[in-house]
Amino acid sequence: MGRKAFITNKYYSDDFEIEYTNTTDAKCRRALGQFFTPFEVAAFMSEWLLSGPGNDLNILDPAAGFGIFERAIHLQNNEMGKKLSFDLWEIDEKIAEALTLIIQDMGITGDLVVGDFLSGEWSVRYDGIIANPPYSKHHHIEDKSKVYQDIRVHTFFKFSIQTNIYCWFLVKALNLLADGGRLAFIIPSEFQNANYGEKVKSYLLETGLIRSLINVDFRESVFDSALTTSIIVLAEKSEEKFDSIDFYNLKSVSDLSTLSDFLSRYPKKTYQVSDLDPAVKWRNYFIGTTKTHANSKLVPFSKYGRFKRGIATGANNYFTLTDEEAVAYKLPEECLIPCITKASYARDMVFTSGDFDELVETGKRVYLFDGERSSVPPVVEYIQRGEREGISARFLTRHRSPWYELEKRGISKIWVSVFGRKRLKFVWNESDCINLTCFHAFYPTGEGEKFFRILFLFLNTRFASELLDKEKREYGNGLEKYEPNDINKSLVVDFNCLPDDELEELDQMQAELFEGNEAQAPRILETADTLFRTVL
Repeated sequence: MGRKAFITNKYYSDDFEIEYTNTTDAKCRRALGQFFTPFEVAAFMSEWLLSGPGNDLNILDPAAGFGIFERAIHLQNNEMGKKLSFDLWEIDEKIAEALTLIIQDMGITGDLVVGDFLSGEWSVRYDGIIANPPYSKHHHIEDKSKVYQDIRVHTFFKFSIQTNIYCWFLVKALNLLADGGRLAFIIPSEFQNANYGEKVKSYLLETGLIRSLINVDFRESVFDSALTTSIIVLAEKSEEKFDSIDFYNLKSVSDLSTLSDFLSRYPKKTYQVSDLDPAVKWRNYFIGTTKTHANSKLVPFSKYGRFKRGIATGANNYFTLTDEEAVAYKLPEECLIPCITKASYARDMVFTSGDFDELVETGKRVYLFDGERSSVPPVVEYIQRGEREGISARFLTRHRSPWYELEKRGISKIWVSVFGRKRLKFVWNESDCINLTCFHAFYPTGEGEKFFRILFLFLNTRFASELLDKEKREYGNGLEKYEPNDINKSLVVDFNCLPDDELEELDQMQAELFEGNEAQAPRILETADTLFRTVL
């Protein structure tokens, strides 16, 4: 096999990335936020840089990996003949060694820095910047406060310190663009729907550099085995700020054709920058659901109460026990709080005391240890056991005093699952269980107490699902997530607008629903859905 054939088969493909993924422990890769880009996506993004002005381009890749972007650019530039030089950053020393050999073998002109791009200078300017930055949560960022202050000093903008690292890469990269320069990033779309992302979105709008945002449909995960959706950011530093942004919602990565063909022909939604709201979850702009129901008969959910997240113990294997373990440790009953630890344990719409007893009998962890309720010797011994095992030194526990103190939560009658597919799972709790973080728990206002049962019926209808849909966060492979405030900010029917006879009818429907006849549930909920919609 000739050298040209070897390069075609090896370098112009995902082979390096696939081999590394298959031979490296997933935990090691995730510790560094390593999720690799498919070659076809890299080629699409590369075209954005190469189609810009100029024939002598200085290009930056702040998270180079095995150089998939450089390989894609090299392939396309074979026909274009532009003069290219690269500045590459890679924090993983072993990958950097492989990258050095790759660029040498391909004849790519560039300098490689083994280190953290965020620690580098801000003074250099680039004609092109392209990257798939590391995907790491903010609490995994080393020297997080230093990074945060450095970003603020150079951007003169106040972000949230909880911003995830890929956003910091994007923000810094935008500041390194030369006049006429172009940027292409592929990043998780999480920031568009997260609380910390509101500041990031505000900054992106303020720069006036963003040309297009290309969202890969929520049913498909671009990053290998990563539980996230992805978005391609195309930006350009022009003489004037851009006053509009194109939003593309891809059905599949395979829909990425050539850049010029895609940008001109693929369906898009264009919004004026002045009309884009950083406080809105931007997933709604991609799918065209930004309009809210302008109706006085819809009220904020908070009128009826608020959802709060479940209890976070910091060490479930220690704080939650089976009945057999509780007996073995001789822990007194007053220190054992009935709890539900997994959403799958609540199989039906109603969770009863009988369901709890079944969990006890099958050996599930259903008791939450509260060491503050007693000081008898077995409790003291169990606390000392936690200290010997390092439980007291974990992240959450070491910030509590005493370390075994639990968050205070009352029993909630309505639980909602944190994650789901297609729609949320609401559960009516008739047991004495409190819930851990597998569910969010609802705590009603006085108005909520008045309409408690009807509210639960409403939450299980399609109408409620449509209203809640605007606030959800979506991850890879169709997984949906709601934080408590996502639900609290949504709209709900003002039940006071319903006539008394319909309220009585709805109350009866709720009773029928609780009878447990699953075959009748779809009919009951469809009838209730129709009644609720009559309010509008």
